[in-house]
Amino acid sequence: MTRYEELLLLSPELGTDECREIINNLSAVVEREGGSVLKIDDWGVKDTAYPVRKFNRGRYIRMEMNMPGKAVAELERNVRIADGVFKFITVKLADTPVETTEEA
Repeated sequence: MTRYEELLLLSPELGTDECREIINNLSAVVEREGGSVLKIDDWGVKDTAYPVRKFNRGRYIRMEMNMPGKAVAELERNVRIADGVFKFITVKLADTPVETTEEA
């Protein structure tokens, strides 16, 4: 299993129940494909750097999950057809944390 992170930008017009429904549907896709959702962070409604679909704000959701690589395509397909999702990005996380060294 590989660790992935999904960052979603949802419409600020969506209610709490609608956001929860989108997240539950995406979590079900991950589990159906043999993965598991480790963490879901709701960062709330924040300003965007530029207008997205004529909105200057959006709700940010971060999902961290373990899933096989073939499941990424199915997850992204479901994100694309979900109403209310403006943008998304899926990132493969490093197996081990990267340590940085500070030089003086």
